[in-house]
Amino acid sequence: MTVQRYRRKPVQEDREDQFAARYEPGYPLDGLRAVARMAGDGAEVTEVVFPSGKRLLLAWFLRYDDHHPAKPDYVTVEAGNYLAYSPGRESLYASDDANWRQFYDLVTGDLP
Repeated sequence: MTVQRYRRKPVQEDREDQFAARYEPGYPLDGLRAVARMAGDGAEVTEVVFPSGKRLLLAWFLRYDDHHPAKPDYVTVEAGNYLAYSPGRESLYASDDANWRQFYDLVTGDLP
């Protein structure tokens, strides 16, 4: 899955770009890895397969705080949902299609 850029709507002043890639089990994780690394060079992603067969994406990264040392953190993403990064908030998070349609527009053009 490739990385896509979204912009918050409808208020122009709050239209910060977001970067996201959809997790589809069985497909290469390159786009998801690229999004995770926006949170830091050491970020990693992996698929977790439970005994029931359920698959989940796990993104591990270091969360930085101005007043404290970096702390390990993670985000889980269910199949068909997105791993996303907000540059303004410097945060990695999971989102689904309903969230994107409600709050964001897909932006075309070059990615960072």
